[in-house]
Amino acid sequence: MKSISISIFALNMFFISMANAQSKNVSGFSHVESVASDGKFIYAADIGKELNPTAKDGDGKILKLDLNGKILDSTFVKEKLNAPKGIATKNGVLYAADIDRIVAIDLKTGKKLYEISFGNDASFLNDIAIVNKTTLYVTVTDKSKIYKVDLNTRSYTELITDKIIAGANGLFYDSKSNRLYVNGFGSENKPNGTFGYINLVDNKFTRLTDLEGYYDGIWLLNGTLYISNWVAFEKKGIIQILDLTTSQIGEVKVAAPFSGPADFIILKNQLIVPEMMSGSIQFIKLK
Repeated sequence: MKSISISIFALNMFFISMANAQSKNVSGFSHVESVASDGKFIYAADIGKELNPTAKDGDGKILKLDLNGKILDSTFVKEKLNAPKGIATKNGVLYAADIDRIVAIDLKTGKKLYEISFGNDASFLNDIAIVNKTTLYVTVTDKSKIYKVDLNTRSYTELITDKIIAGANGLFYDSKSNRLYVNGFGSENKPNGTFGYINLVDNKFTRLTDLEGYYDGIWLLNGTLYISNWVAFEKKGIIQILDLTTSQIGEVKVAAPFSGPADFIILKNQLIVPEMMSGSIQFIKLK
């Protein structure tokens, strides 16, 4: 197993606790990778029985839950899926990144509306960030790339940045600043991923800290950036916090580490964190 770089351990003494949380664990998944919500329900993407994010084995699925975490429909999406990862909702549509395609799904029926194929340009589509009704961004983790997708023409172009973001993974679009926050899982199976933002005016990437890790999910709320970090391929994961005003770094304090914390969301003052390796979702109330 890989451990996180020494630089993070050295900085641990400066970490501050910004949230002491009460949590609830919801099981019933195989390898849940991402969650999303339309405000009425929660949707969870499960890559399937095997922890193989690129296998076209047809056993992936998207489940529908109520806002308390109760599973309402374990086969909500009727389309055959392989290994769905990043999901996001907009205007009654759920978008799912499934290896080499994005599948658009009707939230009323769970049926496929259309799909956008990436062919040989992707074999590990990961997180999705929706900008508006015509545009979204998606990471390609194995190629350390980000694609901009036009939902009208159902086409895509690469977002060329001045720096490579190794293992580009989590995405979050902030409309106020026109920034695309992004993190990376790293390269060569090493916890050397970084996080920061892309200014979509000039496509320059700004790294926000020297910290490194196996970064996965990312979320911005009230000037605070939340980032999930696996730390290692075992139950050692954490949710880190960066105050964008003060640059203080903290950590969400929970009773036990996470087992592969992936693409989470914050909804009604709750962190909803899928644990990919344990097949469960943590609901964590923030103070």
